[in-house]
Amino acid sequence: MAQEITRKPRRLFYGWWIVAAAMVGLSAAPSQFAFAALGLFIVPLGDEFGWNRAQISLALTCFTVSLAICLPLAGRLVDRFGSRRVLVPSILVCGFCLAAIPMVVSSLWHLLLVFTLIGSLGAGANNLPYMRTIAAWFDRRRGLAIGLAMAGAGFSFAYVPPLVQTMIDALGWRSAYLTLAAITVCVAAPLVALVFRDTPAEMGLTADDAQAHGAEASVEDASGFGVAESLRSRTFWMLWAVFCLLSFSLYGLLPHFVPMLTDQGMPAAQAALAASTVGITVIVARVAIGYLIDRFFAPRVALLFFLASAAGIGLLAVNPSGGTAFLAAILVGLSIGAEIDLLAYLTTRYFGLRNFGAVYGLMFAALLVGTSAGPVSFGVGYELTGSYVSILLACAGLNMAALVIVALLPRYPELPEAAPAPSGTVIGPLPTIERST
Repeated sequence: MAQEITRKPRRLFYGWWIVAAAMVGLSAAPSQFAFAALGLFIVPLGDEFGWNRAQISLALTCFTVSLAICLPLAGRLVDRFGSRRVLVPSILVCGFCLAAIPMVVSSLWHLLLVFTLIGSLGAGANNLPYMRTIAAWFDRRRGLAIGLAMAGAGFSFAYVPPLVQTMIDALGWRSAYLTLAAITVCVAAPLVALVFRDTPAEMGLTADDAQAHGAEASVEDASGFGVAESLRSRTFWMLWAVFCLLSFSLYGLLPHFVPMLTDQGMPAAQAALAASTVGITVIVARVAIGYLIDRFFAPRVALLFFLASAAGIGLLAVNPSGGTAFLAAILVGLSIGAEIDLLAYLTTRYFGLRNFGAVYGLMFAALLVGTSAGPVSFGVGYELTGSYVSILLACAGLNMAALVIVALLPRYPELPEAAPAPSGTVIGPLPTIERST
């Protein structure tokens, strides 16, 4: 009788549990629940308090400016103390601030103050710590892991508009904010606290599911350029310009997307459905681009996705209604899905992980600069002209300018490994970043 051979089933690599927790955490991040969701509250807030769209959009500027100032500090805290120790308290702060909006806001300055607090004290609840941890857990499959994690943010774009609109229609805008706060405090924060581990070395693993021990598990963390060397790089500023231009256009449009459609006579529920189409597309795009950038040179992949956003914004300028609105939502969603994925991935490939938190924080500031100016510009454009056509055409042009810069990006450099310096010595400057592999 032949001896029966049994094989022990292979356990799922713990890095994928990290990705799953990041998906949930990112779906409830301030960028989703505070920034993106505000567009759904523009009309009810205006009706109750008499504020115009430019005034309400100023809250987003307060959020993004305060986030841009505090994110580099949050990055340094992540590099020093780890992602989990920064994430959990930041998530809780954001949840409590969201709950405070329906309880304390009665004047415009109240709303501006709350969004400033979310941007500053909640800076550590944004993408940075999630991307730092995932980059440590994955190397060969880093693009896919980042794409899957960021799909959580896309999932938020899909479920938040119909959820919030339903709550507003049934119980009022205050109940909608309390619902978002409950998800943040009762779901996202506990899950991240229980599941997150900053590096695979904590569990005797290396990136991409290999067993290891001790210092061998953190070789990848040791490679990369310093902050000063990164800032002296031409590539850094090329990327900075690309993400600033794109964020001005895409995240300037996003809070005004639903009001833009309702202005054209589209029912609020249908406009919210069109907005959720953006989110569904973001989910698909983030997974797709994560898969593609693991196999192809990422800037070349970016060209296709960013071209889609230029086309989508152009369509909205021509006819923001009916089926055109849904097609434009898909095209814009493709680019939103690609943008932050590429920001994190390209930061790891061009500058490494050794100072990822600090470098990514400075790079992410580009996105925040554009985002802080975009919503207000859309609001002012609407108040001055009575429509969004002029600002939409300008943003389509900015997208095309970003495409040109992306096409000129160099190949990935060789990343230097940081060797520990003997006591009393000073580490010399790192080699220049601009050489090609």
